[in-house]
Amino acid sequence: MMANFAIHSSPLDALTHALSEQSTKGKGRLEQDFRQAYPILEQHIAKKMRKKILVDQFNAAYKHELNLIQFRKLLNEERARRHAEGDAARCQSCGHLLVEAEEQTAFGAAEEDA
Repeated sequence: MMANFAIHSSPLDALTHALSEQSTKGKGRLEQDFRQAYPILEQHIAKKMRKKILVDQFNAAYKHELNLIQFRKLLNEERARRHAEGDAARCQSCGHLLVEAEEQTAFGAAEEDA
């Protein structure tokens, strides 16, 4: 802490620097990394890749320790955020919304089970 203060000319500078460093760690960093990886994750989900594999690969690439529940929560939050902004993920070949395609597949599977 004193080392941080020593490099900065005032306590306010030290505080500003410490807070800006903190914003690039923890949950903020996780969300930032997830937003960056989201389009690729959606492409692989559309190809029916298991989410467990996606979680493991995401953790390896970004050095996080997400579990499957946390991954699904971040995925749903990012989908909702992008949908609200009109930036939902779309299939590159046909242009359909990827989330809608996934929901239709789940709906079709539910009808077959009935």
